[in-house]
This record gives sequence, structure tokens and C-alpha cells, in this order.
Amino acid sequence: MNDKQNAKLNMADRVSDTAKRYETVYEDIAPMKAAVAELNADISNIREVEKEQGAVSIAASTLTKQAAESLMIQSCVKLANVLYVIGFTSDNKELISLQGLSENSFYRMEDNAKLAKAQQLGDRAQEQASELKNYGIDEAEITAINASINAYEALISKPLDAIGVRKQKTTNLVQLFAALDSTLYDKLDKLMVLFKNSQPDFYSEYRTARNIINTSARSKKKEEEEEK
Repeated sequence: MNDKQNAKLNMADRVSDTAKRYETVYEDIAPMKAAVAELNADISNIREVEKEQGAVSIAASTLTKQAAESLMIQSCVKLANVLYVIGFTSDNKELISLQGLSENSFYRMEDNAKLAKAQQLGDRAQEQASELKNYGIDEAEITAINASINAYEALISKPLDAIGVRKQKTTNLVQLFAALDSTLYDKLDKLMVLFKNSQPDFYSEYRTARNIINTSARSKKKEEEEEK
């Protein structure tokens, strides 16, 4: 939520508090009661999405990804070297092509290229499982290698997924604030005319509450003035 949205939500809270204090004034006016209820629902919906948005973590997945990447690369480089020897011995051109695959070359690849190469090695390991046993790499180790590849695959998509979720939450906030604006401008502001003369205190407090006070912007302006 940006500063402008935060200021608008604070304003909506003040309007809601004012309406609550004067609810006996409009208790027999159904459209007014419905508009106030809609305002409270708008506020609740915005706060819920804000809470969900804050719960989406992007940076937290980075260290986990680095650890999974390291484990996968170490396992795959070991596997690549053994598969190369098997290929050289059996004149398997595909396995021979694994020559020169090192940790440094692995790390220099983009995430998706890294994953594709690791998955290729995982597939070859399944095909050469019986031969790999002669080099001390049994089925349990092959399973562990493939598990490290799967873990890395899940983690490289996690930051992008999180960004996507945050973008969706931001879009939802824009829509919810549009709904809040409509409730205020198209309903409550118009209905408050009913109380302008009959309930001047209510009307006056409502108009005061409707002022948006962007405290962040005011603080920034004050700092700029002090720097002059």
C-alpha cells in the first residue's frame, strides 16, 4: 500500500468512526445504513488484502535457493564426470559430450539452463543406473540427486511466483480502493445532504473526516523546508 492509499484508508476509518457515533440519527434511513455497511466492508476488504500482500515474502527464498543450488551442482558435477567415463568406455557420444562440465561452468549458467542441464543428467543417471553402481553410485544416491534437482526447480520459480502474487494483490488493492471511492463519492457524500440542516454536527464532522491527510507527504515537505 502506498502513502496515498494509506492516507485514504485512514480517512475512511475516520468517516466510519463518525458514522458509528451518529448511527441513531440515520437508523431509520435504510439506504444510509446500507452505505455505511458497504463502507465498513470496503475497509475490511482492503485491510485483508494488505495483510495478505505483506505476508508474501520474496527475499526469504533466496538463501534457500542458494543452498539447493549448491547441493544440486555438487551432485551433478560428480554424476557428469562418472557418466563421461561410462560414455568414453562405451563410446556413447551423448555421455562423452558431458566432458568439461565443472562447478564453475554450472554456476555461470542462467537458472533455467542450469535446471535443464541438471535434468538431463538426472535422466541419463536413470538410464545408466546399473553401470553407475560399479562406480559407487547406487539407486538411493540417484534418487537423492533427482530430489535436489526437483528442489532447485521449485525454488527458482518461487521468487517469480511471489512477485506475481504481489502484483495480483496490488491490482486487487487498486480495485478495492476504486470501490471505496465509489461508496464515498457516489453514496455517502450524496446522502449526507439529508442531514446538512437537520443534523449539522453530524454533517460537519463527516465533512471534516472526509479530508485526506497524507502524513507522509507532510513530513517530507517539513523536512525539505528545514533543509532550506
